[in-house]
Amino acid sequence: MAALDKAVRKAFIRYTKEHYPKDAEQIIREADRLFPELYAKAPDIGGRENLMSYNLDLMILSAAFYEASDHRIDGPAIMEMAEGIFAKYRFLRHFVNVNRKWQMNLIRKVMYGRYVPYAQLVEDKVSRGEWGNTWRVRINPRKTEEGVCFDLVGCPLADYARANGYMNLLPYMCSTDHLIPGLVHAKLIRTHTCALGSKSCDYWYVGDESETAKAYRDAEIV
Repeated sequence: MAALDKAVRKAFIRYTKEHYPKDAEQIIREADRLFPELYAKAPDIGGRENLMSYNLDLMILSAAFYEASDHRIDGPAIMEMAEGIFAKYRFLRHFVNVNRKWQMNLIRKVMYGRYVPYAQLVEDKVSRGEWGNTWRVRINPRKTEEGVCFDLVGCPLADYARANGYMNLLPYMCSTDHLIPGLVHAKLIRTHTCALGSKSCDYWYVGDESETAKAYRDAEIV
C-alpha cells in the first residue's frame, strides 16, 4: 500500500473510531478483510507503473469501509475526511499563491512535465492492449496560456463504481479534487466528469483572483 493509501486508511480509522466507537474494531477488521476481495474485481491498469493508479486504490478502500460499516461511512463521510486531511496543509497558502504569475508558471511547468510523459506512456500501453480504460491525458485542449489545463479521458474509478454499485460514492470522491487547489489560491474549473456520464473530465486550474475564476463564479462546476 502506497504512502497516500496508508494516510487515507488512517483517516478512515480515525473517522470510524470517532463516529462509531462501539463498532470501530469490527468495522476496521471487516474493511481489511474486504479490501483484497474488492481489489480483485478491479481492472488491471498497470499497478505502480501507472502514476495515477492510487486513485483506484482509494476508491476500493472507500468501498471497503462503506460495506464494512453497513453503508454508514458514505460519500459525505469521505468529504469530511478529505477536508480534515487537507486542512493540515492550509499553511501552504502563506507561501504559495498562484495568482503570482511566476508561481503559476512554475506549477504549470511541473505538472506538464509530469503529465506529458505519462500521456505518452499510456498511449503506448493502450496501443498494446494494456492498462484497459485507464486515464488518458489530453494536454491543454483549450490551447490556453492561462493556468494549467488538461482533460482525463476515461476513468477506471467510474468503471469500477458503475460495475460494483458504488456510483453514489463517486461524485464525492470527484469533489475532493476541488480541495487541493484552494491550498495554493487556485480554482479548479471543471464542467463535466465521467461520474456524470461524460467520456472525459476536464481540469483547468486558474488563480482564484483571476478574471477567468470570476467569470466562472456562477457557472455550474462539478
